[in-house]
Amino acid sequence: MTSATAPRTAAPAAPSPAQPATRAPATRAPKHRDFKETLARSTPPARPGPAQAARPAPVVQPAVARGPAPTPTPAVAVATAPAPGAMQAPALRPWEGLSNADFRQRIAEAERSAEHARDGYGLRNASSGALGRYQILPLALRDIGWMDASGAWTEAASRHGATDEESFLANPAAQEAAMSAFLARQETILDRNGSLAAAGTTITGLDGREIRLTEGALVAAAHRRGGGMLARYLAHRTETPDAPLTPAQRSAFASIEARLQSFGEVAYASERPGNRMMARRPGTAG
Repeated sequence: MTSATAPRTAAPAAPSPAQPATRAPATRAPKHRDFKETLARSTPPARPGPAQAARPAPVVQPAVARGPAPTPTPAVAVATAPAPGAMQAPALRPWEGLSNADFRQRIAEAERSAEHARDGYGLRNASSGALGRYQILPLALRDIGWMDASGAWTEAASRHGATDEESFLANPAAQEAAMSAFLARQETILDRNGSLAAAGTTITGLDGREIRLTEGALVAAAHRRGGGMLARYLAHRTETPDAPLTPAQRSAFASIEARLQSFGEVAYASERPGNRMMARRPGTAG
């Protein structure tokens, strides 16, 4: 309900059907590229700073066509010489590294050959005919099959490079091989005549002192005077110690006793092929 005094507001006139209504023009938003151009015009160009001015422009490497990968070269071990002043292990002498090396050295010392040139390998006894470092007699060389009855050197000796006296004296390896064969032969002889069974026992010497018998000492005594003379000595000292001796017998027995006494503490291992794994020490029974 309206008041009588309130002025009336005229209603908007309806558009005429003959005159179309006009619309206000719409505002167009600026495009993105227009914004970039405007920003570029309003922003001054950038000037390089001191650090950027000093930095060189990156160098663009031209593209290079790559071929197949090269075949790797295998590494080769190159032997280098020892440094100057470096200590080197001394070379082994012919008997060192062999079985019973200490025993062999003691035999050479007892024969007085070790004090000669070339450790006595070139030594020849003009009076007895004993040869080399261990002063092996021609009789012993025949016993081990290195010489025949006429004194000619056999095939067994030539296999070790010994075809005559000169080649034997010039060949330390041949002399060591002959020594091994000689020791093995003496063991066999002492085993057969019962002398080896005395190892581990004690006898009374010619001067009344006790002598402890070992296998090495018995073999060393046989090297000096032969297995037969050693057996006669043992029989005299154990069975007939009061029996008289000729000067020759006493001299032979005295040389045997010297070997038994000086080799009593020298370790010895059997040189016989079947017994080489049995290292026998001083004081052990055979």
